[in-house]
Amino acid sequence: MNKCRKEVIKNKPLISLILVTMNRKELLKRCLESILLQKFADYEIIVVDNASDDGTGDMVQSLFPGVRYFYLSNNLGPPGGRNYGVRMAAGEFCVFLDDDAIFADDNVLSRVVSYFRSYSDLGCIAFRIVKPSDGCEEYKSIPRADKKIIHEDYECSYFSAAGFSCRRNLFLELGMWELLFFIGEEPDFSYRLINKGYKIVRSSAISVIHYETLLARVPGKWIYFGMRSRFWIAWRNLPWRYAVSHTFLWWGYYFILSLRNRHLIYFMQGLKDALIGFPKALESRVCLSRETMNKLKKLSGRVYY
Repeated sequence: MNKCRKEVIKNKPLISLILVTMNRKELLKRCLESILLQKFADYEIIVVDNASDDGTGDMVQSLFPGVRYFYLSNNLGPPGGRNYGVRMAAGEFCVFLDDDAIFADDNVLSRVVSYFRSYSDLGCIAFRIVKPSDGCEEYKSIPRADKKIIHEDYECSYFSAAGFSCRRNLFLELGMWELLFFIGEEPDFSYRLINKGYKIVRSSAISVIHYETLLARVPGKWIYFGMRSRFWIAWRNLPWRYAVSHTFLWWGYYFILSLRNRHLIYFMQGLKDALIGFPKALESRVCLSRETMNKLKKLSGRVYY
């Protein structure tokens, strides 16, 4: 890392890049290398390590000495890791990138600043998530329920955490719900952001290449987390009738997948723990306004009735 970069880190940067990782040091290395190619210089890099035991810390500290590295003795999950990273950050804007993703070009950070400077009500930028195989947009990461491919910028109701940016003050205010641990933190955060009157825009000019990997993940466990998260998010945020429809549609979906993939045990465990944690979801419940619900529908958000 050159001398200029070290001087930037000593001062308050404009952008804080936050990466959460666990036992994926080679992927993280590629991710960090892509960040250092950025032409925009006024940034810091924060790596939050969720209790890795594969030598991630040694790799970061030896190859990327300018990176601010934080090792957590307990795995907080992606939401908890991002919350921790933002608390440690100093930038006005936070950029989040999955450790198995890279920037598609070297002007991403300058474009992030341009977006936020142009729109005062812009709370979050959803990056365009593309596949490395063909450069096409990753289907599941399209922030629309109808999965319609739109090539220009558009306002949306949620984002993919593989790559996004947010004003740091808003993230500190709202945070990500750490009880979710994995799956669902994006819509939960988005609901509350939109309910505050801020916009989320999917940028056609900012792309990340997502080399999605299952490394460090337990096969089938995503069904367990999906069962819990979708249920808690619905009852934490949505009006009652929407919460009911949302719950049964998602549970039906996961039940079918659990049978197809022979992971019924994770479905049953997820159902059990979802009900056990139900009081906590209600305890933090803030029902979205009618105006917000109408906006979610208009933006093809995941709202079912």
